[in-house]
Amino acid sequence: MKVFEPYLVKIKDEKNREIMEGLLSWVMTNYPMLDKKIAWNQPHFVHNNTFIIAFTHAKQHISVVPEYKAIEVFKEDIKKSNYQSTNFIYKMKWQNPIDYDLLKRIIDYNMEDKKGLDTYWRK
Repeated sequence: MKVFEPYLVKIKDEKNREIMEGLLSWVMTNYPMLDKKIAWNQPHFVHNNTFIIAFTHAKQHISVVPEYKAIEVFKEDIKKSNYQSTNFIYKMKWQNPIDYDLLKRIIDYNMEDKKGLDTYWRK
C-alpha cells in the first residue's frame, strides 16, 4: 500500500479514504501479480507493462477506469450494479456497496484480452 500512500492522503474525507484503501487492498490481495504505480495522479494496476485498471476519487464517487473496451463488454453488468458509465469509466457512489464480482470479471477480462500487448494502452 506504500506506493499509494501519497494518493490516499489527498482524500480528505476519512471514510472515503478508508473505502478507497479497502478497494486498493482488495485488488492487491486478489491480484498480487499486478504492478502498482501512480500515474496521471491516480492508482494504476499494470501487468507486463500494460495498463489493466485504475481508480480515482471524486466528491461523490470513485471512478473505475478499465478502458473503453471493458466498459463496452460489461456495459449491461455495470448498469445492473446501478453504476453510471461513460466511454472510459464507471462511477461507484461512496455510499453504495462495491460490486467486487464485477470488478473481478473486468480485471480478469483485461488481463486476458491484453495478454501479449506491448503497449500501455489499447490501440
